[in-house]
Amino acid sequence: MDTQNWLIFALGWLLVGVATWIGCWLWYGRKIEALNHRLQKSEKARHFSSQQTLQARKQLEALQKDLAAQSAAMAKAQVGKQRNRHLEEALKASAVAELESGDNVERPAHGFADTQPLV
Repeated sequence: MDTQNWLIFALGWLLVGVATWIGCWLWYGRKIEALNHRLQKSEKARHFSSQQTLQARKQLEALQKDLAAQSAAMAKAQVGKQRNRHLEEALKASAVAELESGDNVERPAHGFADTQPLV
């Protein structure tokens, strides 16, 4: 009877151990699946954010190129404006000098010099 009690006792502990193992396997298996799902979701979000960052960098580079082109065009326009101002000042100065010289030569109304000989 002593051996039979030990056998029942060992079999009981074996069954309790197997039941505990199955319970832990089910319980922690679900927890591990949930954590694995969260990890995959996090990896997807990280991958998406890295793609967005690359796209934003490309857009930033394009905007910087456009800004540089606009700055160059603005500089050319300012040089052109300064050139026009200098030319206008030169024209005004030459008109003032012409008036001050006292040369009252009549010019034709059409603005061109006569090319036919006067006979």
